[in-house]
Amino acid sequence: MLTDRGEQILEAVIQGFIDTREPVSSGWLYREYDFGIKPAMIRLELDALTREGYLEQPYHSAGRVPTDTGYEFFVHQLLAAEAAAMRQTALQDLLANAAWSALIEELSDELGLLGVVAARGGVYKAGLDQLVDHLDWDDRGEIRSVIRDFEAVDERASRAAEKIGEGPQVFIGKKSPVTRSESLAVVGGNYRVGDATVSVFAIGPKCMDYKKAIRIFKNL
Repeated sequence: MLTDRGEQILEAVIQGFIDTREPVSSGWLYREYDFGIKPAMIRLELDALTREGYLEQPYHSAGRVPTDTGYEFFVHQLLAAEAAAMRQTALQDLLANAAWSALIEELSDELGLLGVVAARGGVYKAGLDQLVDHLDWDDRGEIRSVIRDFEAVDERASRAAEKIGEGPQVFIGKKSPVTRSESLAVVGGNYRVGDATVSVFAIGPKCMDYKKAIRIFKNL
């Protein structure tokens, strides 16, 4: 069971990793946040979060990075937040008018991710270059898994409506209904357009900007 301070530190680590793409240290947390405790106590909190499976340490003396469990906690908090989101009028209009190609281009550009729409007329994609730019291409296994996912995304997206619900949902790693790569995360949801159900997805690295993605998907 996480304490309030543990939750605050965990959220700070994950947001810090998303912003910097670097492991987060106790010293960095002490400089950037006021938790009311010294770096040594922050290290103890990080050790506890690591033992509980929310964080991991890439190598000895390194900072911490989130695990899939950590990301899942983080996005659960975001999805449960009641704060009003900004309206995305242009995207709403494109969705309402079934302008799938324009919608997915706009969504991909807005988020810097691969966008996918599965509608009655087929599957529409945009932003593969955005996805490529945000992945670690030094890992050959990652390259192969992402390529396989892209090849299979049309078929998976067209069947995904049965596996997901309305509004934004977030899938980390292999839990996604449209990808299998451990390196990817997916924000997606079903939306009613007339008498049809349309599935919309944004696919990117696990360190994507979840706050922005969830805010946009909430307002589709």
